[in-house]
Amino acid sequence: MKKNLETKSLAGVLSRLRKDEAGNTIAIMAAAVIPVIGLVGGSVDMSRIYLTQTRLQAACDAGALMGRKVMAGGAWADNSGRANSQANAAFLANFESGAYGTESLAKSFSESGGKVTGTASVDIPMTLMKVLGQEERTISVSCSAEMRIPNSDVMFVLDTTGSMDDPVNSSQSVSATNPVKITELRKAVKCFYETLTQKNIADVTAAQCGETAEPVESASNTSQIRFGFVPYSINVNVGRLLPLEYMADTWFYQTRRANTTVDPDNSYTLGAPGPLTQSGSPSTNPTTGSWQNMGNNITINGTLYLKTVSVSKAPLNCNNISWPPTQNTGPTVNGPYETSTDTPSYPANSTTSYYEKTETSGSTEYRYVPTDSNPSKNKSCVLQRKVSSSVKTTQYTASRPVTWIPKTIFNNWTYDRMEVNVSALKNTATNSYNSSLTLPIGTSGANTTINWDGCILERPTQKNVTTWDTSASSPQKDMAIDLIPNPSDPTTLWGPRLPNVLYSRSDSNGWTLNPVTTTSNFSRPTSGSTTTACPSPSKLLEVWDASVFQTYINNLTTDGYTFHDIGMLWGARLMSPTGIFATHNAVVNDNVQRHMIFMTDGDTNANPDALSAYNVPWFDRLQTDGAPSTSQLNTLTDDRTAALCTAVKNMNITLWVVSYGSDVSGSTNARLQACASPGKFFQYQAGVSLTTQFKQIAGQIAALRLTT
Repeated sequence: MKKNLETKSLAGVLSRLRKDEAGNTIAIMAAAVIPVIGLVGGSVDMSRIYLTQTRLQAACDAGALMGRKVMAGGAWADNSGRANSQANAAFLANFESGAYGTESLAKSFSESGGKVTGTASVDIPMTLMKVLGQEERTISVSCSAEMRIPNSDVMFVLDTTGSMDDPVNSSQSVSATNPVKITELRKAVKCFYETLTQKNIADVTAAQCGETAEPVESASNTSQIRFGFVPYSINVNVGRLLPLEYMADTWFYQTRRANTTVDPDNSYTLGAPGPLTQSGSPSTNPTTGSWQNMGNNITINGTLYLKTVSVSKAPLNCNNISWPPTQNTGPTVNGPYETSTDTPSYPANSTTSYYEKTETSGSTEYRYVPTDSNPSKNKSCVLQRKVSSSVKTTQYTASRPVTWIPKTIFNNWTYDRMEVNVSALKNTATNSYNSSLTLPIGTSGANTTINWDGCILERPTQKNVTTWDTSASSPQKDMAIDLIPNPSDPTTLWGPRLPNVLYSRSDSNGWTLNPVTTTSNFSRPTSGSTTTACPSPSKLLEVWDASVFQTYINNLTTDGYTFHDIGMLWGARLMSPTGIFATHNAVVNDNVQRHMIFMTDGDTNANPDALSAYNVPWFDRLQTDGAPSTSQLNTLTDDRTAALCTAVKNMNITLWVVSYGSDVSGSTNARLQACASPGKFFQYQAGVSLTTQFKQIAGQIAALRLTT
């Protein structure tokens, strides 16, 4: 009521001033102050509204981000609603109750499908705007946050040398807090996978991964996360990833060749006979039997013939009795069949075989003869038969080809660097590789099976260089990451590493590069030993099912010396979008992020006697002029690795480097830190597990994203 009276009074004053224009200047100016206050007050209060809304939105965003981060792979209600509590705490840290003179602060956070959503509102009392009747304004904001991982390619380059079987801290015994390194690595990689994909791997628990609940894959996650692997030690197992045409058909190895002589007339085989040629006229050999009494009656053509015919009163004339008819047989033909062959004399290419054909004919005659020599007294006749035969023989000859089978006589071995045909490893019918081939390097030059484990021999390099060129045009073709092989240029191809092909050789002074001819069997590398270790097969970038990922990681093997450069080189090749796997790595989304995680547990540890990607350094000397020392190879490997680190970072790849274990020297750690992208180096710290460090990397890759 008071407000209405004041309004009417003000209107009356203004009306009187309008009617009486004398001396009212001061009053008019006083009246004009009211709308000016409204204009100025509006600006002040609108600034307060804008500031409050901005801060309220920032607080809401902070709360949503914190809630989603705390929730991680678990549920919103886990740990007595800790995610919700932390979301509210983060909100209040950015916007306290009553801030900027506000009233009635309301806020809430909830989660659905992995997405945290928040709302907040607050009342802002007006100050100068009250003059125009504006008491307060209500400000409302909303926010949301989710784990929206960018499309990512992650290549693990993992040191799987023999020292990975040692505990993390080599000065202490294995324990729960000091595990075997390869065991911890397997767990760390699995937890990394769970963090990025939110897919559960069965044989690691949430607690092992530092979580309170197992991950649950979000249906709204459409990101493509691909993982690849290059386990390395003295070599890399990449051979079966290469197209057949990228592998050479021949390669040079330190091996041996059997020296033999041939005994040409040792044995022979005869071919099929040619046409038969009759030799001479046929011969006939008749045989006539004697008459023999029949012991039984006979029936011929339905007629019965008695063996004895008798009468009661003589004489009986046997010629008056009906005799059985003569029975003829044949001729029966047998042959032609071989009877003999002339023995050939070397080097005759044919010989003569002899054949015979027989045609046998026969006849059986019958008669009755008296039993009494006096015809007038004869009362009976007996039946007799006579069997006769005739054999006609025809002779033939035929020519037979002779194939002489030489006998190979082993004399001795020649040991040297030799070119070996390895094309039998390629199965062009299935466009895949065979697991073995046969070569005549077994006992006395016999064929023996040579298995191939998948490790490779590198392309040609350069000696005595201090600057390493990793470009596709590099004269150091082994360092050229993106150089596409040309099948017509053998220097651009790779070769299969075949430990069982190799043989050392020596003379009275020890190992020698000179060819050696001897009957002795020199030694060769032992397959599966530290000097011939071949890591687990490498894998191209792909989207992995959790169970397949688990199996692969569990099957990682450890052995061999430490050559960091070969791991870094092939990690780059396997993930490069412009190299030998460009089609596989083609960019389907311009926003794809590429990461390489390079993990090692020690210093470079080269061995000039071991079978590396450059065969046996002492014998082949592909990287050095003379016999290399261990320190020379270590320095060479470190320099090459540094150049490759730079190349990887220049490929727009984030290079994470993890130094793992207590045995890494300070100088190596310095090189590894220089290798990594800025801020992406992780060094061993007592009490900090590799799993924790890998999860930190995964967390940075899977950064939280605000959504609207």
